[in-house]
Amino acid sequence: MVRRAVGRALWPTWCTVTALAGCGVAHFPLHRNDASVGGYAVALGMSALCLAVALALTVRAAVPVLAVAVVLPAAMAAAGLYGTAAPSAEVSRTVDLTLAPAWVAVGAAVLASLVALTALCVRVASQAPDRCRTVRTVTRARRAD
Repeated sequence: MVRRAVGRALWPTWCTVTALAGCGVAHFPLHRNDASVGGYAVALGMSALCLAVALALTVRAAVPVLAVAVVLPAAMAAAGLYGTAAPSAEVSRTVDLTLAPAWVAVGAAVLASLVALTALCVRVASQAPDRCRTVRTVTRARRAD
């Protein structure tokens, strides 16, 4: 019974790993173009961090790692949308560094964030019945005494 519950909780994590890897690749800056060194470093760092979180999820799908997997792509999507909508030259040049077109990179980030949120909800929900069972067992043991 426990093995089935763990198996059910693993597929959203693997979907999250795939979506985060896709998001990291889509946001990878191939060329520096006319962006500043700081803008290029931010773009490269966000892409690398997204890939690192995907790698961390393959090792252990802990709740804090899943929470980072929700927030990081959401921040990347927000930065992408701000860079395409705002007239700020630096942010716009940094957003244009992505490997994929901006609308694909933003879509990948939104998808990765939503898939990670689903995995986080499944993970938290799969842990909840274990706590209820221990409370019931303790309650029954006290009644028997």
